[in-house]
Amino acid sequence: MDRLTLDPATTALVLIDMQNDFCATDGFYARAGRDIAALNAVIRPIGGLLERARAAGLTVVFTRLVHDAARGPMEARHDLKPKTWTTSGDRLIPGTPGVEVVDALAPRDGEIVIDKPGYSAFHDTDLEARLADRGVKTLLFTGVTTYACVLASAFAAFDRDLDVVFLTDMVASWRGDLDRAAFDIVDLLLGHAVPSDALDFAARGAA
Repeated sequence: MDRLTLDPATTALVLIDMQNDFCATDGFYARAGRDIAALNAVIRPIGGLLERARAAGLTVVFTRLVHDAARGPMEARHDLKPKTWTTSGDRLIPGTPGVEVVDALAPRDGEIVIDKPGYSAFHDTDLEARLADRGVKTLLFTGVTTYACVLASAFAAFDRDLDVVFLTDMVASWRGDLDRAAFDIVDLLLGHAVPSDALDFAARGAA
């Protein structure tokens, strides 16, 4: 297995939408009868990587998908909806527990928290500027869902000349087949799709 050695000073760990409504057993999708086992299962391994990243001095970024009152949920903003779209209902609402990052991964003071209106972590947010301020050049992507918000954010990062690492054991969704397709897309077009144990962090700031 090829290994990646990354400089913590220029690398960020990105946790995409690890929110109660997606991942918690009492969140919106669980209450709606969706099987969230895969989404819930990545909380613990992401937590381990998060502690490792903090100890190494990486920048840490959390995103939250937020449906604000003025714009509404994504499906309400389109006349022509995705052909097989099925989700509806009150979810990801500002000020509710469902929109918060799960307790096990709670952000700490000084870490970046981005509220986004759609799939990409960069669209209508200041993430690009905040990463530039910290000298970040490489993003390690984790979170949910693999083929939607995580992949969309990876494409947006690549378009902004940021290097992309997609951690295959730290992302989840409802469709394993689409997860595997996303990994192939990353390797073909964006960067590296690798398991987290392929990562090494150099001494901070080392040449």
